[in-house]
Amino acid sequence: MDSNIPETLTNSPRDINDYFNAVYADTFQAVSRYVVSKCGNILDSEDILQNIYTRFFSRINKKGYSDIESSEAFLINIAKFECKNYFGALKRRSKTSSFSDYSEEQMVEIEAEMSRHEKKLEDVLCNELLARQIFDDITNDDPVTGKIFYMHFVLDMKLDEIANELELNLSSVKNKLYRTIERQKKKFNI
Repeated sequence: MDSNIPETLTNSPRDINDYFNAVYADTFQAVSRYVVSKCGNILDSEDILQNIYTRFFSRINKKGYSDIESSEAFLINIAKFECKNYFGALKRRSKTSSFSDYSEEQMVEIEAEMSRHEKKLEDVLCNELLARQIFDDITNDDPVTGKIFYMHFVLDMKLDEIANELELNLSSVKNKLYRTIERQKKKFNI
């Protein structure tokens, strides 16, 4: 059993939820690092992460979790499988999507989600759209730089950790990050 997961849990539905929540909190950063380092597109990694934890929850709901010695190792194995499946499906698909391919229905959902957190929806929507434009621009220009941004700003990883994970020099990571920030400031007048 993992060190941060209580051993007193049973396989009851409530305990399964408690176990899942504890595992999620304990493993999300490590599993995210693995997936992001394997993906070329941040949107793909988010989809894969969702699939991983959905598959994990389904498994523990059906078979329990008493046989899982290391939840992180278990989840990384699921991640390997999900990455392989996901990218196999992408190769078979002829059309890819990007941040800019939102339907009106999806934009309504984004607006509704953002309105729960902020007082002025217009300001939030503008900021969200600008952030998406900037992030889309970064990932389309250089997928490695997109990974660096995601790992640093979303996963809150230190630059030396990112360099190790992506097998890059620390100076390369810093240059990509800081030069891209300056380029985006000029491009979007911020």
